[in-house]
Amino acid sequence: MDPVFDISIVISSYNRENKILQTIERLFESDLNDFTKIELIVIDDGSPSPVNKLLSQLKNIPAKIDLRLITQENAGIGATRNRGFREAKADIVIFLDDDILLHTDTIKKIYKAQLEGPGPVIFGSYPFISHSSASLQQFARQLFGYDEITTAEQFEKVDAITSGLLSVDKSKLNDRSNFYKDDLSIPAAEEHEIISRFHQQGIPIYHAKHIAAIHNHHLELGWLGQQQYKYGLATAEAFIKNPEISEMEKFSVLKTSLDSIKKSTTKKIIKSFLVSAVGRKSIILLARMSEYFFPNKNHDYIFGVFTSSNFLAGYRAGMKRFTH
Repeated sequence: MDPVFDISIVISSYNRENKILQTIERLFESDLNDFTKIELIVIDDGSPSPVNKLLSQLKNIPAKIDLRLITQENAGIGATRNRGFREAKADIVIFLDDDILLHTDTIKKIYKAQLEGPGPVIFGSYPFISHSSASLQQFARQLFGYDEITTAEQFEKVDAITSGLLSVDKSKLNDRSNFYKDDLSIPAAEEHEIISRFHQQGIPIYHAKHIAAIHNHHLELGWLGQQQYKYGLATAEAFIKNPEISEMEKFSVLKTSLDSIKKSTTKKIIKSFLVSAVGRKSIILLARMSEYFFPNKNHDYIFGVFTSSNFLAGYRAGMKRFTH
């Protein structure tokens, strides 16, 4: 007879090497007093270095945690998380990125939020573990909303979602067999689609400002630029493969903004330079010089130009890639 699980935790992993090990070991340190049994599903999405070699290093697995490894050919983050959703035996499912370090009370807070909170879809925040400068840390706090983290319990209904620290209650969703779409290849594209679909279905999404963990990654400008470029790619993929999402005001406004430069010659020239390879190299050089010589000063403007130019460059590249 299968055990009855309080929650299922799904960790999707691809080529993360030792970080997933740190994620699981930190999870094992969680306060589990409120739980009878927890299902931990680790999915190896075709990693060149198999995850099972890392899991063999794990010691002292808590008795309340039932660890299961699933290996598959590379399918992408959306499809991998979706498989975990289908495989999960508990109604309450927590999606956890493989580079997230939980606090000892994070799981307890998520479980309480699902039992007593305002809705079936709740996500938390995960600030970076370190930053290349104080100025970049301050910019990240505003860009990702980390300055909104609270100690008191607080939920905010939002038209956004992030899957790195996300919980859902299957029993309160229209579809218990699918959460993400399997055919979206760029990470974050599947999140755009979910936001729109849940908006149409009247399923609210909540940001739990009191639920947080740590993103086990050092934030520096080069990586931030790459992530913003990929986010632009993902936005283009979501618009092209799921055009209905632009019916939602949030995405309609975003798409209009991204396409509006066609209407102004002056803006088109400026934007074209900023999103070009030469333009982006010039901006990151200027941003890095500002950060290096004045690490404690406010560089929000230049950092903002840098992230925006990379996002728009990714969006333009994505529109070409996925249109054809």
